[in-house]
Amino acid sequence: MSKSLGFSGSSAQINPATWYMMNYLNGIDTKTVDNTNKNMAQAGYNLSQTLSSRPDYVYTVDGSDEARQRAENAVYNSYVDKLTPQFANQTADLETKLQNQGLSVGSEAYQRAMTDLQNAQNDALNQAAYNSVSAGQNAFSNSLSDSIASGNFTNGARMLPVSEILSLISNSPSGYDVTQAKYNLLKGAFADKYQLQRQYDDDQAARLRETAKTAASIAASLSDIRFKENLHKVGKLDNGLDVYLFNYKNDKTPRLGLIAQQVRKIRPEAVIEDKSGYLSVRYDLAVK
Repeated sequence: MSKSLGFSGSSAQINPATWYMMNYLNGIDTKTVDNTNKNMAQAGYNLSQTLSSRPDYVYTVDGSDEARQRAENAVYNSYVDKLTPQFANQTADLETKLQNQGLSVGSEAYQRAMTDLQNAQNDALNQAAYNSVSAGQNAFSNSLSDSIASGNFTNGARMLPVSEILSLISNSPSGYDVTQAKYNLLKGAFADKYQLQRQYDDDQAARLRETAKTAASIAASLSDIRFKENLHKVGKLDNGLDVYLFNYKNDKTPRLGLIAQQVRKIRPEAVIEDKSGYLSVRYDLAVK
């Protein structure tokens, strides 16, 4: 079976697969995506006019030295408050013990015993100072980690609106995409019969499979949980599906979306599995 396609007063025979795909491409409504792209371009232009007034990205961070000093002082003072009365009691107890042993103040044995006690007390104070420095370093490290997390969140939040819009339109064909696909089909359809036969024999079947695969995955978004991390449930759809805030493992930008493994339980028709076993979600079907 074959169909003829007129072009500038001439006609050519095209095979059924080309005819079918041309019908499919002609039926795709790209107005929404094309208008969205137009709006995105205008929004980008408008945004470029305000770049000088927007806050800068965070490029450097540092920990808080004040937090370190506060932690050091707090820990050291706590040790001193506990050790001071202990030292006084130890000194009084030793003096009483030495006197009961008949050792007079100023004697060599008396002085040796008091010196040993003072050395032990100094060691305790040195340990308190060491512990306070360690606590201060931990406080500085914690404040540095907080600064890094805050900087990453700020940088990610700056890109979140753009990422959300791009995510919404990234899996839908634009007018340019459809026109290019039509051109590729027509270029093969109007070739001479020998060229057409060679193309059909060599790669027509492969092209048809790839085109069908593309058509089947239109509006599908990679939503396999194995590609995501830092998942936080932030909402629920009317059909019971949970909505998550997450980021992809190779991209720290925060995103909103569904988990393909959960969608397959409630809307299996909205889940597409590729040849590697990874799952994508057609959001137009999943949200019904």
